[in-house]
Amino acid sequence: MKIFLVALAFIYIIPLLIIFTNSFMSMGEIARNYGATHDYFDHELIGQISWVQYKLIPEIITLSQYHTLLFKTPMYLDFFINSIRLTLPIVIMHIVIGSTAAYGFMVWQSRFKEIIFCAYIIVMVLPFQATLVPNFIMADALGILNTHASIILPLGFSPFAVFIMRQCMKGIPVNIFEAAQIDGANHAQQFFHIAMPMAKGGAASLIILTFADSWAMVEHPMVFLRDSALEPLSVVLYRIGQDNIGLIFAASVFYMLPMIWIFLYGQEYFEQGVKLSALK
Repeated sequence: MKIFLVALAFIYIIPLLIIFTNSFMSMGEIARNYGATHDYFDHELIGQISWVQYKLIPEIITLSQYHTLLFKTPMYLDFFINSIRLTLPIVIMHIVIGSTAAYGFMVWQSRFKEIIFCAYIIVMVLPFQATLVPNFIMADALGILNTHASIILPLGFSPFAVFIMRQCMKGIPVNIFEAAQIDGANHAQQFFHIAMPMAKGGAASLIILTFADSWAMVEHPMVFLRDSALEPLSVVLYRIGQDNIGLIFAASVFYMLPMIWIFLYGQEYFEQGVKLSALK
């Protein structure tokens, strides 16, 4: 079983290895391996078709792709900054709104609490296509269409964040909050000193999942943004290498780095949060 899992993991990681190692190839080698391709169904070119040659180890290691990308392609950095401007506010809103709403569900004593939370779950399982048109109409009515706010606001108020944080906070013993209330702690003190520290695993899971989803979003920017200068890197990554195919590998490596870094940094808390969310 372990051998099968290792082999499966290796198959999944091969494309990432190819992207990383090919980012150190020279432009000429990349052109030879990936540049001369034809349509397989073009019968006029039968016998002249040249297949893509995937190579894991470059003939000559060079940093020319990264030099061209960072110093001669300024639009890449602009789109990279757009991705950060979209992703960070959404992550912050998920943490703030999700944790406070989850704490409210936990301390609110009402027979309608579970019904309202069930409505949250129903909204969460709806496909984004079902809410895309209403969000577009609302953004147009508010006059924020073709701005980053038209993407940040709908995605920032996510029931998924409330679900994750509530599942984690449900595992906190009630007697801890009762003891804090006896000592005179108000809700703000209980939230910041008890609920959030004990739900840090869920918060880490939420940050990683939200960052991954927001960093790779494509549909919302394509619908809400008309100005191409405002688009994130996930939408325009393919344009980077239109004139120079070699830049695609270096651009893809930089595109993956934030996601890899944030996952490795919070991997322990992420696993803990997923386990807690699944058990509650």
